[in-house]
Amino acid sequence: GDFVVVQVQYQKAPERPFPIPFDDCYRTLEWVVQNASTLGIDGSRIGVGGDSAGGNLAAAVALKARDTELVKLAFQMLIYPCTGNDGNLPSAINYKEGFGLTSKMMRWYEDQYAQKEEFRSHPYAFPAYSKDLKGVAPAVLAIAEYDTLADDGRVFAEYLKRDGVNAIFKEFKGAIHGFNALAGVAPKYAQETQEFLAKSVNELMGR
Repeated sequence: GDFVVVQVQYQKAPERPFPIPFDDCYRTLEWVVQNASTLGIDGSRIGVGGDSAGGNLAAAVALKARDTELVKLAFQMLIYPCTGNDGNLPSAINYKEGFGLTSKMMRWYEDQYAQKEEFRSHPYAFPAYSKDLKGVAPAVLAIAEYDTLADDGRVFAEYLKRDGVNAIFKEFKGAIHGFNALAGVAPKYAQETQEFLAKSVNELMGR
């Protein structure tokens, strides 16, 4: 079926650290909800999604949408997301370098994003730190096998299921971080990813 896609040009760290990028994304969701009819959108079928940092923001926006009761999101689509960990998960150790994105790079990115100490464990900055995910939007998660962030997605999927949230999860064997954006050099992964995401989102939406 047809989808309306709204891409958020959010402000970036380090010049604009948390909560600015997150606020940009949440306010965009507010705008979409308020203008759904004008945009030709079914307000009961709005979802959020993103990859890597975008997956972090999508999960955080879904969490705040639950907290504020802004809208009951139909889904959250998280592609190799950064959900927050202390760097001690197995994937952060086993794939710390040699596969594109390194654990050292991730620590630097996180330092630029969450520049105040109190933000390092804030659930809107890193959703895995939420103590309760009950009631957030159902999720589809796609991760890469050889990715320092693989366990960010894996553990977050486990947390969602623990709290009764429907979470469809798939690890793409042999893939590295960013594979969904590498259609030109890895068309097989791109095709498989699109098919998985489309099927999963439609399943979550009851289509």
